[in-house]
Amino acid sequence: MHAAVLRYFDHVARHGSIRKAADALSIASSAVNRQILRLEDEMGVALFERGRSGVRPTPAGELLLRHVRETQNEYQRTRAEIASLGGIVSGDVRIISLESLLVRFLPQLVEEMAAKHPKVTFTVLSVHPSEISEALRSGDNDFGVLFVDNRHRGVDVVAEFPTAVGALMRPDHPLARHKSLTLTECVGYPVVMLQDRWLLDAIMATEFADSGARLTPRIVSNSIEFMRQVIKSGLGIGFFTPIGFLEEIRRGELIHVPLAEPGLAQSRIGILVPRYRRLSMPARLMIDHISEQLRAFGSVLAAPRPAAKRRAARGRRR
Repeated sequence: MHAAVLRYFDHVARHGSIRKAADALSIASSAVNRQILRLEDEMGVALFERGRSGVRPTPAGELLLRHVRETQNEYQRTRAEIASLGGIVSGDVRIISLESLLVRFLPQLVEEMAAKHPKVTFTVLSVHPSEISEALRSGDNDFGVLFVDNRHRGVDVVAEFPTAVGALMRPDHPLARHKSLTLTECVGYPVVMLQDRWLLDAIMATEFADSGARLTPRIVSNSIEFMRQVIKSGLGIGFFTPIGFLEEIRRGELIHVPLAEPGLAQSRIGILVPRYRRLSMPARLMIDHISEQLRAFGSVLAAPRPAAKRRAARGRRR
């Protein structure tokens, strides 16, 4: 009975509404509300602030919510460990990720893991950068494959590899032959940008502080796939790490020129785990698999660009 009440509590917190939580649970709103009131009476404190737009946890509610989610996660991990005693790896692996990894990198790894361990299920979510800290802190997710950012507290970086944010363009673009570029050098050309530019806006503000120059996007989108197509069409330069565009770079369809600004040239992508989270066996196996592939991926990114290889070959022929 107590477990059911706590599940109701968790659903109300997730949905921000007693009615929506009741719909998700397929029970009457009055029953959910009655159980929440009973729980508040038992705890001797209000667990939700109630307003016209819904409900949200009070500080006391946040403490209880953390306990509830940790308990639920621990139960699922224990079930998976008991199953593993019989040689079966099972359980759910919850991952948050950059969209560029979500689209091109992680699907193959999930496929490989699922083939090897058919009893493992996966929840893989793309998160807005502003929500990363909360997504890691919430206890809902096992780990993230993300940019390493010192602003994220209470996490351990268990694996990482260096990458660089660069200017992504067609090989016939006037800037494609450069070994590196500054944002200032890109100003004179059309650019395309993601709607969320995370640290790029801050870097641009510093870069253009004295000159007064501005990068005015020709196209803005929140879709990596859309950006891929418009960059390949020659509609503008994009600013990304190579990780989501490796196949196009390998085929010579796009060129990635690293940006010289230190905050962009010295980026790192890593696996971030909440510091006090006890990982299940499936999560540990998935982290090991991703780490192995990231190391291999890093060595590929260190190879010369296709255009550079062709120029080197021409030079040898002369």
